This record gives sequence, C-alpha cells and structure tokens, in this order.
Amino acid sequence: MKGRDIILGLLHKKKRTGYEINEVFKTIFSHFFNGTYGMIYPTLKKLEKEKVIDKEVVFQEGKPNRNVFSISEVGTKEFFEYLISPVQPEIRQSDFLMRMYFGEFVENEVVIQWINDEIKQKTEQIDQLKTDYIKWKDKLTYTQKISYDIGIAQYEAEIQVLQAKLVEMG
Repeated sequence: MKGRDIILGLLHKKKRTGYEINEVFKTIFSHFFNGTYGMIYPTLKKLEKEKVIDKEVVFQEGKPNRNVFSISEVGTKEFFEYLISPVQPEIRQSDFLMRMYFGEFVENEVVIQWINDEIKQKTEQIDQLKTDYIKWKDKLTYTQKISYDIGIAQYEAEIQVLQAKLVEMG
C-alpha cells in the first residue's frame, strides 16, 4: 500500500483539499498508516501531473485560493486495480521495539521507563480512538469498524504484554 493508493481512495469517496486529506491521515488513519504533510502534497502534485486526479482552483475573496482535488477515470481504474491486488504483508516500524531489541545495552531502569512511557502512549492512543469513535460511529462502514476494532485490540494487547513484562522485571 502506498500513499497514492490511499489518496485515490479518499478522492474516490469525495472531492477534498490537501488540508482535508492531511486531516484524515492525522486522525482516522493515525493508528495504521503514517502519512505526513511531506508525503501528501508531493503525491497530489505527481497524481495531477499523471492525470490520475484533477485539480479545481476555488477562488476565495480575502483568503488564499483553495485547491480541490477529485479522482479522474484513470485514477478510479488505478484505485480499483489496487483494491483487487493481493494484500501486501504488513511492514511495522517501531522505535520502541528496536529499543527493546537493543535494551541489553542500557540499565534496567531505562527499559522500565521505556515500557511505562509506551504503556502511557498506547493508553492515550486508545483514549483518542474511543473519543473519535463517538464522533465517527454513525458514519463508519462495517469494514471501517473492523479496522477500528483491530486498532483498539492491538493497543490493548500490547499494553497487556508490557504490563506483564513489568511484573516479571520486578
């Protein structure tokens, strides 16, 4: 899965500005895809150049013009080709897990602090997802709810493992 596939999917649902796309990455997709401002805008520019999306400039008096993007027929075809392609294996990148791997090189207290910090961060992520769910629940499709439920379950499982490891460490 690439950022372009996700952007095409968002534009397949409805026209959006770059800002609106960025907001979806920062909120809805935050627990399963790391999309940044630095990825989104260059991708939009490239997709427009390739005629995969169209850009409409909306003039606003007293404000900067808005660029509203929509998916073209070529983009729709590419998006559906992505959807029917084989699901790629997940690639997880985790600074925390890399630190755990190399944790033998630091004091036990440092590892305990990392674990406590990770538990706190995961708890905050769960709280944020649950808060967002209250806003989103009436609009979520069944498959979107699956992705939400998996996100919550993964964070809860990680917290459970980390708490057990803290007990083992004494």
